[in-house]
Amino acid sequence: MLLDVKLFLKFLLPSLVGVVLFLFPVTYQGSDTILLAVITNLVRAPFEAYILEIIVAVVIIAALGGAYHSLFKPNWRERNQTLHLICQTTPLWLALRLIGAAFGLMVYFQVGPEFIWSEATGLTVFTDIGATIFFIIVVACFLMPFLTEFGFMEFIGTLVSKAFGFLFTLPGRSAIDATASFLTSSNVGLLITISQYEKGQYTAREAASIAVNFSVVSISFSLLIATVSGIEHLFIDWYISVVIACVVCAIVTVRIPPLSNIENTYFPPVGRKVAEETVHHSNPIINGFQRAMARAKSAPGPVKFILNGWHGAVSVVFGVLGPSMAVGTTTIVLLTHTAVFDILSYPIYVVLELLQFPEAKTAAPGMIIGFLDQFMPALVASNIQDEMVKFILAGLAVTQLIYMSEVGLIILRSTLPLKFRHLITIFIMRWIISFPILYISALIVVG
Repeated sequence: MLLDVKLFLKFLLPSLVGVVLFLFPVTYQGSDTILLAVITNLVRAPFEAYILEIIVAVVIIAALGGAYHSLFKPNWRERNQTLHLICQTTPLWLALRLIGAAFGLMVYFQVGPEFIWSEATGLTVFTDIGATIFFIIVVACFLMPFLTEFGFMEFIGTLVSKAFGFLFTLPGRSAIDATASFLTSSNVGLLITISQYEKGQYTAREAASIAVNFSVVSISFSLLIATVSGIEHLFIDWYISVVIACVVCAIVTVRIPPLSNIENTYFPPVGRKVAEETVHHSNPIINGFQRAMARAKSAPGPVKFILNGWHGAVSVVFGVLGPSMAVGTTTIVLLTHTAVFDILSYPIYVVLELLQFPEAKTAAPGMIIGFLDQFMPALVASNIQDEMVKFILAGLAVTQLIYMSEVGLIILRSTLPLKFRHLITIFIMRWIISFPILYISALIVVG
């Protein structure tokens, strides 16, 4: 078959832009990072003096809009998609939005209990974590389509499909969904997986395995964790270590309970709907190019590209920021003003002391607090001086994956056959597997 040069370039050029933006290391102000981080810093700089006002405003608008939508149920889906994306929510997420808004008002006006709005708790969550989430998500949503919409995922997914089946006992087609999870947000990958299960494309075991192993390690989120932890200058080496830990976790967890005990049956209301995989060409590279160009053929034009970025940014920012501030503030208050996590993490503290781990007493709570919120280990890391400890805590924030403020709740509310006890077990398993890998990597990278 003759090569369609125009279509090939439509795949190649945007994909190269995506690789340069998200995967190619650059040096900026003396530190190794990725171009996405540089662009995010440049976008953020003019707004630095108004960070708190911006974050509080977004959280309050999301809460008021969610309350209005829940009470009056306006039909905005067709008439105004932006308003629909800002305001549409569920009762649980609305409650979290309202709590986040209440915390935001306390922080901005410095009213109510000081342990909520003080610089060490609420103010830090809103100005450090909230601002970083806001700017990285906005920039990433507009730039991520260079990787996801022009065939890059199809190309990479085709190349790794055989290895994917061998390593993770999953069908080759799931490599594309896994690639989506690695390159986009954990929410995107998780929702794709749930949708594919409900459409009869995955069995229960396959869907559960993908959800708890590959809805993780988006590059933009990894950058967020590294920045909050204060190790952005080690980003490339740290990111490689995190990916290795996640791959090992997936290789192990898919082969042991609880995942291995889940039946290979399709979603009952639908049944098996997946078509047999066909190979367009015996050469996997040519086959990858053909699938990539098929995707590029349906890629959005400039207007749709921008509109998709806008809708993606609005949906994630207004949907996630308020609940994140609610859970984040609650978690940091428990961390800094109660002994809850000190008590729960005492066995880990004993192990760390035996390993002569630096700042073990401070670090131990950060190793379990990620079950509630994925940002908290990074926040604990930001208060630690030792870079090796920062490196490990930041890595655990990503590799542990199961955090109840977002991924855990979505899984429990979905049709996936995973219960709360399964999530606790998988969280512990991932910690046990990830910690030694990150510890050895930190010794090599930081010394």
